[in-house]
Amino acid sequence: MLYIVLALVLLLLIAVAFLRLVRTHDTRVTDLNDLTGRTRTVDMEAFQNLIDPAETLFLKQQLQPALFRLVQRERILASTEYVRNIAHNAGLLIQLGQLARNNADPQVADAAHAMVERALRIRLMSMLVLVKLYSHSLIPALPFDADGIYRDYRNLTESAILFTRLQRPAFAGRVSALL
Repeated sequence: MLYIVLALVLLLLIAVAFLRLVRTHDTRVTDLNDLTGRTRTVDMEAFQNLIDPAETLFLKQQLQPALFRLVQRERILASTEYVRNIAHNAGLLIQLGQLARNNADPQVADAAHAMVERALRIRLMSMLVLVKLYSHSLIPALPFDADGIYRDYRNLTESAILFTRLQRPAFAGRVSALL
């Protein structure tokens, strides 16, 4: 009976995560200027620290079990916020890239295509990572690894910078800071 309840909770979490990620944006991105004020900044160093297994092990060794569980739940909740922000930014970059996929400049079109592919991958991966995070918060003994989303988001950020540099070189540094 316990397994059935856990499976239902897990399915509910998957459904909620999926709905949150695929929900349409109220505002559309039509050019690079639209990213300002619509992206959500992701502190990659802090996110990496939260998902680092070595850091988790260190905390587990240093803290009393009850305090560790409390701290770990807070770390997981913070991680989910970072993953949601990553998914949100990827959605904006998908919109932006799709507009430029048929650009007359083949370099811009290729960069847009690469950015869209990476952003789509991030969106899907975000849903899976959220399910893992929520599962991990319910059952801390479950193994957890989110290093893939960290690496892929870095690659997506680099794609977005290249895409921007091809169109508006002066804006590339700003896009880096926005993501």
